[in-house]
Amino acid sequence: MNPTNPTALNVKRSVDRQRKEQRAVASILSGVGLVLLLIIGGCAGLAGFGGFVLWKQIQRQSVTVDQMEQRLNKEIASLQARNAELTSGLESAGAQLAKQLSLLEQAKSQLNRQEKDVDTVRRRLSILEGDSGDRRR
Repeated sequence: MNPTNPTALNVKRSVDRQRKEQRAVASILSGVGLVLLLIIGGCAGLAGFGGFVLWKQIQRQSVTVDQMEQRLNKEIASLQARNAELTSGLESAGAQLAKQLSLLEQAKSQLNRQEKDVDTVRRRLSILEGDSGDRRR
């Protein structure tokens, strides 16, 4: 083949053109691949950052939950102490009420005896008055 031959020149041009096209396609594909790798790397980086943020929030919530449990335990202990205090006061009041009720029953009993004694005295008095009235006549 003679380089001056038009067919040979056409073949050489065609080969050069295909080589340039292949290089262009290869550079385009390399660029697309690089962009895809950067996108995947960016997504992985964002996912890692999101995981870190979530981890920090979970730690904060854990501390918050622990603080809330401690506060609730203190409140429960305080309420239990107050409950014991009120129960003691209620028992004391119940004992005083029972004592007062006993005294009231004693006072009623004494009042009933005194009423009977007064009735007896009135009867005797009326009998005595009746006898003295009969004697005067």
